[in-house]
Amino acid sequence: METERFRVQCGDCFGLCCTALAFSASSDFGHNKPEATPCRNLDADYRCGIHDRLRPSGYKGCTVYDCFGAGQQISQVTFSGVYDETTKPVMYALYPKMVHLQEMMWYLTDGIRPATRSIHHLLENKLAELDAMTGSSPDELAALDLDQVRATLLPLLAKIEGLVQTPFSGTSRRPLPRDWIGKNLAGQDFSGISVRGQFLLATNLSNSRLRGVNFLGADLRDCQLAGADLTDALFLTQAQVNAAQGNAKTRLPERLLRPSHWA
Repeated sequence: METERFRVQCGDCFGLCCTALAFSASSDFGHNKPEATPCRNLDADYRCGIHDRLRPSGYKGCTVYDCFGAGQQISQVTFSGVYDETTKPVMYALYPKMVHLQEMMWYLTDGIRPATRSIHHLLENKLAELDAMTGSSPDELAALDLDQVRATLLPLLAKIEGLVQTPFSGTSRRPLPRDWIGKNLAGQDFSGISVRGQFLLATNLSNSRLRGVNFLGADLRDCQLAGADLTDALFLTQAQVNAAQGNAKTRLPERLLRPSHWA
C-alpha cells in the first residue's frame, strides 16, 4: 500500500485531532482542552493558527502527533465531506477508531519488504481486510470490535519480526538494559533487538546501529538519535520519529520524513 495513504493531509480534514481529542496543559500543550471541543488555536477553516510556531508557543505535543491519515479518511470517505451538527459528534467518536485501523495498516505495510517475501500474500490479504473496514459506514465502524481485529494482527506482526531480524541473530552484544530511560548508550550496535513497549525517554542512542530493531509502541520522546542508523528499523512510526531528537546524519527508513525541528 502506498505510503501516501498514511500521510496527514490537513487540507482534507476538519481539524479532527484539534477538536475530537482532549489534552491537558503541560510541557507539551499550552492549555487545557476537553474532548469534542475545538482548540483555541483552530481557525474557521479548520487550520491551526500557530502551525508555524507550535514549539516556541508551548505546543510541542501537536508537532509530535500523527493520525496515519485517519483524519482525511473519516472526513472525506466515512462522512463524504459532510461536517455539520449532526455528523460532528459521531465523527469525533469514530475518529480514534479510524486512527487505530490506519496504524495497523501502517505496520502491515511496513512488514512488506524483501525479507518477508514468503508471507507477502498473508500481509496483503490482511491489508485488504483492514482497508475494507476503513471504508465502512459510520454504523459499521461503530460496531467494529478493535480488540478482535488486533488479535488477528499480532501473529502476523510476530512473523514479520522473526523474518526481518533473522539476519541479525548472530550479532554479539552485552546484556540489554532493563530500564532504558536516560541511559547513555551511544555508539552501540543494537541491530535485531526488540524495544517493544519500552520507554526510551531521553535515552542517548546517538551513532548507534538500530537496524531491524522492533520499535512497536516504544516511547521515543527526546531519545537522542543523532547519527544513528535506523535504515530498516521495524514498526517505526512518524510520531515516534517526531518525538525523538536527530540530525542530518540520522538514517531513517525511506517511508519516514525527517522532522523539521531536527535541523
